[in-house]
Amino acid sequence: MIKIKKPVAGPARLSAGPALVTAFEREIAQDPNAGASSKPFKFDQKIYGHSDVKNALKAAQHDKCCYCEAHISHIAAGHVEHYRPKTCSQQAKGEQLLYPGYYWLAYAWLNLYFVCERCNSSGKKNLFPLRDPARRKRRRTDRRIEQPMILDPGGAEDPRNHIRFNKAAVVGTSDLGKATIKALGLDRIALTTDRLRHLKKCIAIRDFAKAPSSKMDPDTQQRQREARDLLARLAARDAEYSAMVMDLLAAR
Repeated sequence: MIKIKKPVAGPARLSAGPALVTAFEREIAQDPNAGASSKPFKFDQKIYGHSDVKNALKAAQHDKCCYCEAHISHIAAGHVEHYRPKTCSQQAKGEQLLYPGYYWLAYAWLNLYFVCERCNSSGKKNLFPLRDPARRKRRRTDRRIEQPMILDPGGAEDPRNHIRFNKAAVVGTSDLGKATIKALGLDRIALTTDRLRHLKKCIAIRDFAKAPSSKMDPDTQQRQREARDLLARLAARDAEYSAMVMDLLAAR
């Protein structure tokens, strides 16, 4: 997991969102139970899920899932993810769903990311644990300060300060990192297996790139230089599983 750097302003398509949020707040003013499980708010997916928004997120994230860093578009369409869930929220899997969710952020650019189906549907869903659940915000005007226990990929905290890799195994180096791994299933077997496949390729390239070149013929020396360039690209921000590769290259 790496820090996502999105453009400051989102696509113009999202500008239709604030009026819809205002309409939700008028509903709440008339009926305090508006947005409850019996009559949840209905959101316009044509706005936050529009191709303009998804493509802008894909470009900012280099077509990678904001959580697991797997490339997406060659195998799936991917989802537009709400970091703070819009309809309802959940402190832990199996616990009750809390309505309404963070409805005022349904169309907020800073709350949106591009995510793979597994991290979104099988992992996070409506999950949004807080260090202190009593401080959960329930309205836009709520002044309580939350401490989420899932890393925000584009937030103030750099995920690299909380999540590292021991070869293909993901390791939480803080309570926040450990909670994020658990919530999103970043240690799931299928994902770890795919990281291992990628890791083996990177190790082979690294070993060749670091081999003594004095006795190599010119063609092999050229291939070694190309291997070094490739290794640098594999650790770049736009590369799949780049955080794991960065930790591989940093290890002695």
